[in-house]
Amino acid sequence: MHRTLVVPIACLAVAAASAGAQTAATSSTRSDSLTLLDLLGRVRETHPLVRAAAARVDVVRGSRRTAGSFTNPVLQYQVDDTPLPGRGPIPMDREAMTTVMIPLEPLYQRGPRITRADADVRAAEASARAEGIRLALEAARSYYRAAIAQVTVDVTRDLAAWLDSVVTYNRARAKEGIAAEADFIRAQLEEDRITAELSMQEAELAREQANLLSFLDARMPTASLTLSFPNRPITWRVPELNDTAVRSEERTPAFVERTPQVQAARERVSSAIAGVGAERRMVLRDLSAMLGTKQTAGVTSLIAGVSVPLPLFTQNGGEIARARAERHVAEFELAAAQRSGSAGLQGALDAATVLLKRATALSAPQPGDPASTPAILARADESRRIALGAYREGAVGLLSVLDAARAWGEVRVAYFRVLFAQHESALALAAALGIPPDQVLSSAAPVLQVPR
Repeated sequence: MHRTLVVPIACLAVAAASAGAQTAATSSTRSDSLTLLDLLGRVRETHPLVRAAAARVDVVRGSRRTAGSFTNPVLQYQVDDTPLPGRGPIPMDREAMTTVMIPLEPLYQRGPRITRADADVRAAEASARAEGIRLALEAARSYYRAAIAQVTVDVTRDLAAWLDSVVTYNRARAKEGIAAEADFIRAQLEEDRITAELSMQEAELAREQANLLSFLDARMPTASLTLSFPNRPITWRVPELNDTAVRSEERTPAFVERTPQVQAARERVSSAIAGVGAERRMVLRDLSAMLGTKQTAGVTSLIAGVSVPLPLFTQNGGEIARARAERHVAEFELAAAQRSGSAGLQGALDAATVLLKRATALSAPQPGDPASTPAILARADESRRIALGAYREGAVGLLSVLDAARAWGEVRVAYFRVLFAQHESALALAAALGIPPDQVLSSAAPVLQVPR
């Protein structure tokens, strides 16, 4: 009896709509922004490789239709003792025979062929599901690479604007003789450095957005591409996998067997086994039965017979050996898929567990904060504000202000790197369980059931 696994996952769509959800880009919740769920939906519907996988299923279904068809009977009419045109009659009675030759091969060969074709269809369908999950995961990773590039650009732009105000402040103070011109020059240098760094980051953002557009069926300029993402982790729970009382080598095989990669490999083994059976039955070829009538001198008689070739020589010994070798190849590939799936699932589980714990801790808001701003970001904002206030009061030097600003930017980027890595790990865990990422993110399905 199969056990049913439910995986409750807090969806990105739900988190994005929740109150207090902030984004790295000022306010990227516009109606024209691209969410990850939108991207995965377009990949599922329009990506050429997804359509190619579906077309390969149609190809195999066509072969299945051929495997189930019967061989056509052969109708034969024969006349004997008939005079040649222009010659006189011959002193013999005319004979006419009407026969139907019915091939008997389908009686013992059609079954293995259908079994093999059915297994090929199931393997192609499982491979199509695996290809869809793989492409969705690649699209999600491209999305988050573009997202972190967008976060980095936004942070650097904020720093550039903030440093511009510091430069303006020091320029005025230097003209009035209140502060040394060295502070003004140092602030200018830092602003120039940030501006140069911003150019590099904007170029990287353009590249990542262009890579992201390769998953979309649209021709749009990268400048119009705006990403929308929440600043909360995706929560998940897999009780059976997290049960430490059960060893990992005992708890993962059941989940691995239900992944489309392993299902496709197992169906290919079934197909190869049926192929061996079909080749063995091909030892007896061209078996047929004949039924008909014969008219001689006005008398009609019945004709019946069976054509059985004598298998004195084995014509398909090589084909049997080839089919056996294909079965061994399929069995080895199945073992490799099981090993790879088990290791991948364990790695995805461990990574998702670590990142969920860290992302949850980093995204925890400060007590009493109505905006639910993550405490680490709030502390970075407060540190920069205090440093600037202390500098204006003359309590600290310019270097302390610049260090606080640099720390503010590094903390924001590091926070979103961890957050997006946690999002990716949750989607990778779902993919390792055979669950499409867009199904995970759908707000209509907050509770998912792993396919049996």
